[in-house]
Amino acid sequence: MDYCGGLGWQIDTPVLFVAGVALGVLMLSAWVSRQRFFPGRGCFLILHAGMLWWLAAAALELASISSECKIFWAMAAWPGIIAVPTFWTIFLWRYVHSVREVPSRSARLLLVAAPLVGGAIALSNPWHGLVYGPATGPADGTPGAAIIYDHGPLFYAMALYLYPFMLYGLATVARSAFGGSRVHRSHARVFVLVTSAPLVANIGYVAFGWTIFGFDPTPFSFAVTLGAISWLIVGVRLFDVVPVAHRLLLEVLPDPVLVIDSRERIIECNPAALALAGGVGGGHAPHLEELPRIGPALAGLLREDRHRQAGHLVALGIPERYFEVKVRPIAGGAEPRALDLGRMIYLRDVTHLHRSTLELSDALATSEDRLRTILGLHDQLQQQARRDPLTGLFNRRHLDFYIERVTGDAGSGDRPLTVAMIDLDQFKALNDRHGHVVGDDVLKGFAARLETHLAEGDAAFRLGGEEFLVVMPGSDSLSARERVERLRRQMETIPLDTRIGPLPIAFSAGIASLPSSSCQLDELLQRADESLYEAKRSGRNRVIAAANGDEPAGHAIAKASER
Repeated sequence: MDYCGGLGWQIDTPVLFVAGVALGVLMLSAWVSRQRFFPGRGCFLILHAGMLWWLAAAALELASISSECKIFWAMAAWPGIIAVPTFWTIFLWRYVHSVREVPSRSARLLLVAAPLVGGAIALSNPWHGLVYGPATGPADGTPGAAIIYDHGPLFYAMALYLYPFMLYGLATVARSAFGGSRVHRSHARVFVLVTSAPLVANIGYVAFGWTIFGFDPTPFSFAVTLGAISWLIVGVRLFDVVPVAHRLLLEVLPDPVLVIDSRERIIECNPAALALAGGVGGGHAPHLEELPRIGPALAGLLREDRHRQAGHLVALGIPERYFEVKVRPIAGGAEPRALDLGRMIYLRDVTHLHRSTLELSDALATSEDRLRTILGLHDQLQQQARRDPLTGLFNRRHLDFYIERVTGDAGSGDRPLTVAMIDLDQFKALNDRHGHVVGDDVLKGFAARLETHLAEGDAAFRLGGEEFLVVMPGSDSLSARERVERLRRQMETIPLDTRIGPLPIAFSAGIASLPSSSCQLDELLQRADESLYEAKRSGRNRVIAAANGDEPAGHAIAKASER
């Protein structure tokens, strides 16, 4: 570059203008670097550095008298040209979505490599001529005249690499502007406006030849955009509330929360609980007592019911901190026959508050509100605990609650409550012959077909293995037998589809009925089980109903056996 210095420089109004813009960006960078942390701050500062590189190259290009020097500084500007849109888009995405995690090492290397590769391609243009073609030259013979660039295929290729970044950044803020909260929409629309300015300027330069002082207007529009965005971030705090509101409650909750099932197996830990345990996840410690640092103390607390003592504190973690432990049951159904599905353990850090009764009281009140919110997040967990995971039918644990609800209905009166206990015939032999995977296909297929035969108000349960139960409130023994018999005939004539092809499946069933007002579940199931046993003993593939209270059992069985 000795020949550039030897040919001299011209300091005129365009050069002073670009230098002033660069000085403004430098001061803006220093101001932003002193602000408190915000998402994407690192990318935002790198963006400023790329902008300064671009503006410095632009100033040197404008100040150069030699056309060769002008073209050289135009080529030297490419690292900044590529860095600015790239890091601009990454910053917008991280800021709008409140992403605070540091990118992976490979991602950081990839982001840094793109400007370096682009710069190398541009600076090697004298050898290949694919960025600026042979027609590139001064507009006229005046010393220091502006350069008219003959854009080559690599110029357009690198431009096409940058446009998706710029368009994605614009789409990111546009989505917040038109789909965000009403409070932030006006500010977000300003964000869209200033974000679209560099894109419009660059398209105008490439497609229509727009210039400022004979120069590409894109860096100047980016500089103005940086100033506006910095003010919106630091002054208005744009988007600080919306991303946080969209994050999962458990992730941002500062207090540790653990969810365990009825056997004290860890179902979920939030980040605060994992940090208290030394960073070991629940997946590595399936049982509460195995969780490092805090598990044994919490397990002992639950077994001794010490968490029920008012004002009881527990010391946990390294270094030791004091927590107020709140345990809430996760139950299925209504009291007093609610099913115990598990518990949620909420640890309120009161290390600095336990000496002040008033402050502790306020903290606990806040915790109650948070607990109510968190419990709502686990309604789905309670629903899933009532279902058999293979067939989707209700499981045995839900049966007591269901019968309690049916018999406690004020309108049930002396209506009959009838159950059908169903057992698939020769299921063990089928499993041994075809394997458990095919057996699972049979169980799922039978459950699906069983549900198609349920009347309104009926409920089907999988009791375990190949045994099922159908509860039919309001149906008497005769009508229930007719319905189950229809299912049996269908199973007899239409095989079930499995992964190895259709298989014929038969079942035996026992039916029992009692008045709802005097129904005892154990008695009802015992009667149905006895009828099922009689069906099995009589040759299988049949439905037998238990005797009514005023009819001999043998007579009822005989009638039920008729087909």
